[in-house]
Amino acid sequence: MNRYWAEDLIIEPSSLHDGDQDWFECRPVQVAGHLFPPRFRIRLSCAATGVDMCVALEVDRGGFVEQENATTVGGVSSDQEKDRIRASARKLALPLALSMIPYGLFRSTKEGWEWRDDEWGPPLVRKLLDVMPDPQVALVKELRRRTRPRWWKTYLPRIEKTAQIIRDAPAELSTRQVMETLVCPKMHVGRTTAYEDLAAARELGILPERRVPQQAAVLGRST
Repeated sequence: MNRYWAEDLIIEPSSLHDGDQDWFECRPVQVAGHLFPPRFRIRLSCAATGVDMCVALEVDRGGFVEQENATTVGGVSSDQEKDRIRASARKLALPLALSMIPYGLFRSTKEGWEWRDDEWGPPLVRKLLDVMPDPQVALVKELRRRTRPRWWKTYLPRIEKTAQIIRDAPAELSTRQVMETLVCPKMHVGRTTAYEDLAAARELGILPERRVPQQAAVLGRST
């Protein structure tokens, strides 16, 4: 995985911290097409390197943000090394751990949600593409975007601009025409990225599931 998060990665869901009890009363939310707890805490440890990290996460506009002063790192002494461990985890260890949560590791309850397992270990990274189903591999890749600062600094603004282009598009254009003739050239992205941004905009509630052109929406309000 890297020199900090090598093989033998273990992830433990945690509910043993003061204040976590109320988190389990929150309803699950959708991220990248899957349900996740809106706030939760997990502990990652690596037997090969002896490092560990307990991190409290919260879903914020479709991305996972670490709660302030709620991440602890063990196995090293210097603050510089701790910062490197956090940054290193975001590259793959954390997205890999998060990708396993929707696949049966938590469930909705009448009160909110709960963990279903005490601990779990993802497959070896070098065999990732061989042992994980394609949808889960795709989720790992998407969660890498959603655990980095660029999600809020770069991707979200682009998604919002894409949504505005779609809203302002002429009513006579189909969604495909809007994406290929307006979104792609204006945003300087390919079709795959454009449609990923469209899906994210719908997930975040910036756009409805079906396109309602701005002109049609105005006419609907005036009648």
